[in-house]
Amino acid sequence: MIVTRTPLRISLAGGGTDMAAFYHHQEFGAVVSVAINKYIYVSVNESFNGMTRASYSRQEVEEDPINLKHELIRGALGYFDVKGVEVTSVSDIPGEGSGLGSSSAFMVGLALALAKYTRRPVNQHPASFADLAYDLEKGRCKHTVGKQDHFAAAYGGLYYYQFNADETTATKPIFMEEMHKRRMEKELMLFWTGETREAGPILADQWERLRNDPRIWTAGRRMRDMAVQLGTELEHGNVDAIGPLLSEGWQQKKKLSHGISNPQIDEWLAKAIQAGASGGKLCGAGGGGFLLIAAKPERQWDVEKALKLRRVIWRMALEGSSIVYKDGG
Repeated sequence: MIVTRTPLRISLAGGGTDMAAFYHHQEFGAVVSVAINKYIYVSVNESFNGMTRASYSRQEVEEDPINLKHELIRGALGYFDVKGVEVTSVSDIPGEGSGLGSSSAFMVGLALALAKYTRRPVNQHPASFADLAYDLEKGRCKHTVGKQDHFAAAYGGLYYYQFNADETTATKPIFMEEMHKRRMEKELMLFWTGETREAGPILADQWERLRNDPRIWTAGRRMRDMAVQLGTELEHGNVDAIGPLLSEGWQQKKKLSHGISNPQIDEWLAKAIQAGASGGKLCGAGGGGFLLIAAKPERQWDVEKALKLRRVIWRMALEGSSIVYKDGG
């Protein structure tokens, strides 16, 4: 049995500009993202009876993996030419529609596990598994996705990612003093809305609008520029810059698709600001999942009372996707 552990992520700025529909036309996209200590665990084990079993929110058993309904598992097993295995996944948080990059983290973790299972090199640069997982999800599985989630899952830590028009990705770790890191973790509040959504339709709408509507590019360029700005601010320890940029980035992102927000999300964000938060946004593609709110410690109780949502405490995950257990073979 092989078990991988892969972190989820919080995107702080630039989300949406990591889609090829944007950076192919606008020179580059940019994202600032932090991996968090909420994980997806993926296990791969040889099955006793030669059947292929996929266990996630449901169970599937097939003689040929091509018949699996789970597109990511089916695509990854096809790429690695593997059958007769059991693939299981467990997540620390709701695994679909969370806005924390769960599907991409799953694909990175599964690719790493299958690489180890097939005795391929696994001590490669994290970019190799990020690119592979992105190619599998976008190319083989035909999902409309950006690149940032795969890189955050593979790298871990706090990074500035730049997605270039030639399909290369520049990665730059953001170095902060420990006191500033701890302050960022304390002041960024993560709230579960209780609502999930399918990211695909929202991302597909973003893709079409980014590709076909030049008016949307203005919002995208501003979001990209905010990621560049935030990377610099954080390197200088300016944690106070996060809140206002979260809110401005959210206003720009809502221009990318009509499905990104709804009245309830807008109300939660307005209540947080009224209670003393310096900024906030919804994580991920939009429509549901987790709210990210920036607030000083002395205002956080007021924010929690105003929102009445479940808060999830998080810390930065310094390590990206890794093999945490291997037995046999």
